[in-house]
Amino acid sequence: MKSNITQNHEKGDAFSKIGQQLDDVQKTAGKLDLSVAEARTLLSARTKQYINSQYENFNDLILEAARQSEWLTEKMRRLVLEVTFDTRKYEAYKEDLIGIHGIEVAYQKGIMTISLPFLVPHRKSDYTDYIYKPLYTALKHWCMKREDSAKEVPQYECCTVCFLHVYNADLPLSRVRDHDNLEEKHILDVVGTFFLKTDNGLYLNSYHTTSLGEEDRTYLVIMENEKFPGWLWENMQDKPVCPG
Repeated sequence: MKSNITQNHEKGDAFSKIGQQLDDVQKTAGKLDLSVAEARTLLSARTKQYINSQYENFNDLILEAARQSEWLTEKMRRLVLEVTFDTRKYEAYKEDLIGIHGIEVAYQKGIMTISLPFLVPHRKSDYTDYIYKPLYTALKHWCMKREDSAKEVPQYECCTVCFLHVYNADLPLSRVRDHDNLEEKHILDVVGTFFLKTDNGLYLNSYHTTSLGEEDRTYLVIMENEKFPGWLWENMQDKPVCPG
């Protein structure tokens, strides 16, 4: 058995590690606050030519703030794992994440719709955990609730996954990216874990479309291949080809 001195030493090391983690969290939070403050200053000093001349600088500051925010979130998630021993509290925390991230899942008449409150990142983006981890958690909990209620959890074999990319119409159109530059694989990997029998190209088709709306958002719509032509006709026939 371990002596009291050894146990106290181990506890001291654990508390010291947590203290260092909190220091790191505070440092990251400070960098986040600085980036947001600089972006606010730039926005306050805008002129009539702001959108054209300063948007890139403003965008860089927002991206840096977003990166710091994601690093801060990751550090806090790791800290939560280390200090939360009550499994009920931890499960409640994971359920809260779904609402916080605003991911919604619906299933009706064989068609699944997953609503994501963000745009799919560029396929060369270095950091994309902010999408995949919440998405995985949301889909996992949705499946668990369906199973607990004895409801169907769909499994698609020959199917089409539609990516509906909605861009905030109040922001510059230069933000709109080519569909072939968007990260599709990792999202399909997460979706496939729960709903696709295979992501082999012989069985899985993908369709992309872009539109303008009130806010940035991505919709994933999954259906068997035979449903796709009817869905496309019903939902896309009034979509304008070009903004205007």
